[in-house]
Amino acid sequence: MSFTLTCALEVPFGSGLGTSSTLAVAILGAYTEWLTLPLGEYDLAYLAYLIERTDLKQAGGKQDQYAAAFGGFNFMEFYDNDRVIVNPLRIRNETINELSNNMLLYYTNTGRNSGDIIEKQQQNVKNEKAKSIEAMHQIKNQSYEIKEAILKNNLDEIGHILHRGWIFKKEMADGISTPLFEEIYETAINAGASGGKISGAGGGGYVFFYCPANSKFTVSKALEKLGGKVQPYSFTKKGLETWHTK
Repeated sequence: MSFTLTCALEVPFGSGLGTSSTLAVAILGAYTEWLTLPLGEYDLAYLAYLIERTDLKQAGGKQDQYAAAFGGFNFMEFYDNDRVIVNPLRIRNETINELSNNMLLYYTNTGRNSGDIIEKQQQNVKNEKAKSIEAMHQIKNQSYEIKEAILKNNLDEIGHILHRGWIFKKEMADGISTPLFEEIYETAINAGASGGKISGAGGGGYVFFYCPANSKFTVSKALEKLGGKVQPYSFTKKGLETWHTK
């Protein structure tokens, strides 16, 4: 039996928003629904990870596949032997609304090959480069800090955590930052943002900033002068959804 598979994306390739992993999970979900396969979120996320990292040999982690499959706000733990635990976080709606209001997503109008940057990061770890390894430990610790800030509704702490994280992230490998991004980051901070992070591996694509006290509008105007675009977005509590059409 023949069939046609049609895919559509709203963001460009190399955006840093996890589109490749999301697409892999979505395609697997479509097959699972069509063939009535007994696969859950953990199964689909792991299969998508194997396809990207083992079959296609694309460098990267596995957080994007699990984020796409489960959706919502989660604290994910990754262990040896491919063991993963996804912990859903109970967050009040007003906290989510405030976080959405204070976060700004900006497209730098540039792309990059995330695999190249990730391979540099992996090589630095294998070569036991102290700065890169320490940077990775610091970024890992910040995941706990951000989780606590969200659960306790101390949202303005997130900007400061992101700012420290960005300093450490640049220590992980060459190419994560660029002169253009440094200009973008400095512009956003001067306009009122308290911190930010380039999405994905770095080098281009999207960046998001935390903008306290309604500074989001001032930051938006300042960033739009740099040739990029402020991208509307919304948080979702849902992950992969599949259904049959009639």
